[in-house]
Amino acid sequence: MYSGSEPRRSITANLRPRYLTLYLLILLCVGSSTLFAFYTNYLKYTSQVKNELVREANITNTQIESTLIDAKNLLDLTLPKIEQDLNAGKLTDQSAYQILQAYRKQLSLFISDEGFMLTLYIDEKGMLRATSEKVFDEPIDLADRLYFQKLKNDSKKTVAIGNLVLARTTNLLTFHISVPIVDKAGKFRGILAQQLVANDIESNLGKSLDGITDAQIFVHIGGGNIAFNYPKLSKQSEADESKCLYINTLILAHQQPFGVLENEASKALPDSSYISYATSKNFDLETIVILGKKDVLLGFAKENLAFLISTLLVFISLSLIMWRFYRNAVEMDLALEMSYTDALTQLKNRRAFDVEFPRLWKDAMRTRQPISALFIDIDHFKVFNDDYGHECGDEALKAVATVIQKSVSRPLDICCRWGGEEFAVVLPNTAEHSAISLANEIMEAVRSIHFDFPCNKRPKISVSVGIASTVVMESNQTDDLIDMADKAMYMAKQAGRDRYALYSQSRSS
Repeated sequence: MYSGSEPRRSITANLRPRYLTLYLLILLCVGSSTLFAFYTNYLKYTSQVKNELVREANITNTQIESTLIDAKNLLDLTLPKIEQDLNAGKLTDQSAYQILQAYRKQLSLFISDEGFMLTLYIDEKGMLRATSEKVFDEPIDLADRLYFQKLKNDSKKTVAIGNLVLARTTNLLTFHISVPIVDKAGKFRGILAQQLVANDIESNLGKSLDGITDAQIFVHIGGGNIAFNYPKLSKQSEADESKCLYINTLILAHQQPFGVLENEASKALPDSSYISYATSKNFDLETIVILGKKDVLLGFAKENLAFLISTLLVFISLSLIMWRFYRNAVEMDLALEMSYTDALTQLKNRRAFDVEFPRLWKDAMRTRQPISALFIDIDHFKVFNDDYGHECGDEALKAVATVIQKSVSRPLDICCRWGGEEFAVVLPNTAEHSAISLANEIMEAVRSIHFDFPCNKRPKISVSVGIASTVVMESNQTDDLIDMADKAMYMAKQAGRDRYALYSQSRSS
């Protein structure tokens, strides 16, 4: 017997894959369109980012190069006077100070760069003797500075740029550009150096860079040495130096004065990133701008946050609408199913039979396969109701319906409550002998039904079954198969009940 939940499970099982398929198709269409739009926008965004990185590299390179050119001009103006006094034997710490101060004042009429902190005079031993501000009673040892060592160790070198250091004169983060002092014999006699303050250059650079704020900028002077970085790092690490060395090899392979590279994660650069660069025409340095691809993706997400939220809301709304349609469809199909279902026994009712039987009849006529029908009636049911009451009668109807439903198991078979205590079964592609076998199975199962009523009575029930079987032809297509089975059922009752009878013959069993 059907339980009350079986129709709902059947409906849900049929609707769920259809609605799920429809929902997935809609999601696929909307999702693919959205992903395509996102992908297209992301490509445009990354192209803009690359262009911006190149612009930042060129701007930084131009500003650093311009600052170095101005500083070198100051050194080139000062150097001849220093060398003149040196060759004349007049160069002292005091005279060096006066020369540096005079030319610094002269150049300040044309250059007002606050980043020019000090001009330094350092002797051949690396001792700082004087600056443009004062003479040192106790010279400061700067022999370990890169800008000094480059010129001392290479007599052919005419200019050198130092790495980023904490100045021993001012305790400021600085880098230097220097030129060699050579006597008339061509011997190295010290250097002139211009100190450049990183904070001031960073401030000026920040006014020009209004694009990507998450990028890291390095000015590399070779050998992993960094002359300047932006934004300023709290501590320069060996990782930054090895990073610059690695990028330098990529730039050399690229063989272009500027450009942008894509780099996948590696030991030197743990994160996938975009790298832009620009090389200086006047100095041996390159400006490198690094931006991680994760930062690009995050920036894209921030820029398209409203679009992302709108898309998410569309998907949520679409899901809620589809769910609502699905629930409505389930309820509508359940209502339709219930209109075709007998409320007491949960079998199909006459209305469902009238809809389904003509289709089976037409199929039988098309295939020329036999079709059979059983018409089943509970014996002495009126007496049963009178003796035990209508509630017990209802239990008997449900018990018989359960037996019939379990016996009729093929998908195309029809089993319905015809009315009162009568049931009808239609069996497509079933010959007479198979119908007889099924009738015997049903009758035997009904005889085995045991009732345990509150009145402590345990009655037995039986059924009479009429069987009709035919092959549908053009000549008999109007025959009423159920009517034939009904007449056979009356034959079974007249023969003594609890048996079956065939419409086509007078015999019974």
